[in-house]
This record gives sequence, structure tokens and C-alpha cells, in this order.
Amino acid sequence: MYNSCKPVFLALGLLLALGPIACNSDDNDDTDAACADTLCTAIFIRILVSVKDQDQDPVILDAFEVINVANGADMTIALSASELEGAKEFGQYPLVQDGTLALNETRHIQFKGFINGAEVITSTYTVSTDCCHVGLDSGDLELTL
Repeated sequence: MYNSCKPVFLALGLLLALGPIACNSDDNDDTDAACADTLCTAIFIRILVSVKDQDQDPVILDAFEVINVANGADMTIALSASELEGAKEFGQYPLVQDGTLALNETRHIQFKGFINGAEVITSTYTVSTDCCHVGLDSGDLELTL
């Protein structure tokens, strides 16, 4: 009889061991408590701004920055040399990503692109997070120079 119940006990043990998975293991404050029962995907979200010229060719920016409009803080995502090369090749630059904002936060940010030290493009966005991921609330991710 024990052998016929073995799969049931194994399944029950796994179910109890895995339990609910929450976004954040620290459930001490109100924000974390609101997210305590939320199941999140393991996807990492990075929102990109695409900068193209009039012919729809990617624009190679010498530099770009992302600024928190409320306090002027620099929020630019640091890229490795290969990531920066890819961003320039495709004209797609990171705006914001998971982990940049606190849970359930909304922020107004500004993207600025530079060529030869001159600011050539600027766009403002509203981004927010839920219990799991960052998202775009407003702003155009397709910019034309």
C-alpha cells in the first residue's frame, strides 16, 4: 500500500515545499504586503527608445541620458561596451528597466540624446511599476530625428 501512495506523498511534499512565490521576501511594509501574494514572471523587462532619422535608419548617438524630472537625478542605465555598440547599431537606447524604480512607483523621466556634444533629441515619459515589472504609461518610444 505504501508504494501505491508514494507518488501522492511526493507530489504533496513538492507542493508544500514550493509554496507560493512572491515578488519580494520582505513583507514588512505596506507596499511589500500588497505584493505578497503576487506571482511574477522571471522575465527581465527593459524598455528601449528607438531613434531613427527621416529615412528610418538608426541614429548613432554619441551619448544619451535619462533624467528623473522631479529631482534632476541621472537614471541612465550603464551599458557594457558591447551593449553600447548594439544600441548604436540599432538606434535603440535603454530608457528604464526592472529594478530601477521601487514597487508600485510612478515617475516622470526624460530621455536626451547627444551628437558631437549637442543635445539633438529629447522626449518625456511617464513610467511606473507594479508588483513585478516596469511599464510605460505615456511617451513615444519611436523617435525621429
